[in-house]
Amino acid sequence: MVRIALERDLQILKNLLLDMAKAVNEMISGAMLSFEKLEMDSAERVIKYDDQIDYYEHMVTLTALEIIALQQPVAKDLRFIVSSIDIARNLERLGDQAVNIAERIPNLIQYKDHLLIRCKINIMNMAKEALFMLESAINAFLSEDTSKAKKVIAHDDIVDQFKKDYISQIKECMKSDPILTDAGIEYIVVVENLERVADLACNIAEAVIFTSEGKMPKMEKEKFPPVRELLSRELPVFDYLLKHARLVLECMERLPLALEAYLKKDKPRLEEIVKHITDIEKEADKIKTNIRGHLPKGLILPVEKFELFLYLKEQDAIADSAEGILTWLSFKDITFPPMVSEKIEALLNQSLEPLTFLEEMIRYAQDFLVNWDENSRTRAKELIRQIRYQEFLTEEMGNQVKKLAFEIIQDPLQLFYTLKLIDLICDISHHAENSADLMRAMIAK
Repeated sequence: MVRIALERDLQILKNLLLDMAKAVNEMISGAMLSFEKLEMDSAERVIKYDDQIDYYEHMVTLTALEIIALQQPVAKDLRFIVSSIDIARNLERLGDQAVNIAERIPNLIQYKDHLLIRCKINIMNMAKEALFMLESAINAFLSEDTSKAKKVIAHDDIVDQFKKDYISQIKECMKSDPILTDAGIEYIVVVENLERVADLACNIAEAVIFTSEGKMPKMEKEKFPPVRELLSRELPVFDYLLKHARLVLECMERLPLALEAYLKKDKPRLEEIVKHITDIEKEADKIKTNIRGHLPKGLILPVEKFELFLYLKEQDAIADSAEGILTWLSFKDITFPPMVSEKIEALLNQSLEPLTFLEEMIRYAQDFLVNWDENSRTRAKELIRQIRYQEFLTEEMGNQVKKLAFEIIQDPLQLFYTLKLIDLICDISHHAENSADLMRAMIAK
């Protein structure tokens, strides 16, 4: 019973740290966004949120001390609690770094039309690396992954090199134009704070090693791949989304063949295609299971988990639409008027058009979510608009086919069967549009 109470309290402590880590991560991201855009409103929000981070630190310390007093933990549990206090202190310092960056904005706004952009200095690359280290350190703590913690510490060399290179470039830029002196000093302060973010991330990673191994060994420096490659390996969920999309598309591409076999009364051919589609759907379901399996509880991701699950549900619903159409066709053998048959086949082909943009949309969205590439975000939004437009065309064509069915088909049962089939076909593009809307929500700022 005592152990159950301890596990409960430890989980409460871990949840507090996770909430604090997410808040700090948002503060630093917000500070860098306000720096990049020179927006005073967002900078002020970052500064005001510092009190919340202080409150989190207080609650973590209070909870940790209460567990020690009431539960008397030992060994690894005690190391976890001690590390939690240390991590909370480092997170509070990270919040201070975000505030320090945000406080640079008022002075930089004065030089908005005469800034270091002339010198082509983009410290956002350094910010990406520092934030990547912070997120990886928190994930390593939550999953007790010492190998990931060691990678964070080794990755610090990259940020240190950025600091050295950027400060050198900023000094040269300041020499070229005296007007840039004040702005250059502010830039150097931001660079120094970003380097401090990376150092504090290393402190958190060291606490992970202490919790799991009970020691703080000196790490041998290793070389790691660029951040883009490392992130894509650490976040395989997007690769699985792409695989799932390919299977969905492969499944739907066979649907026109199934409809053609149905209209031609070729039952053996129809059964063969139905079996093939069913097999592909099963493979897609396996990928869906893998996606869920790669989202461990508490892991920090570029987007909320529930958004990923909603998107996956809609993408999977596209494949389910094929099953719904095939099931409906199996209920009754109908001979449609030639003109209606032709229009239904054309409608199915049109309803599949939005699916041709899915893979590319996922790839560009992934690049934006992982690497903050604004061009990729713009391209993803263009593809989303294409999907919406194709869905609109499908809806218009569906209404025209329904109107034709009302004019030509006299038998009530056949008319009902036809109208239902039209709705099922249109559902394909509806789910594609829903998927696109959910992806737009994920890449929204």
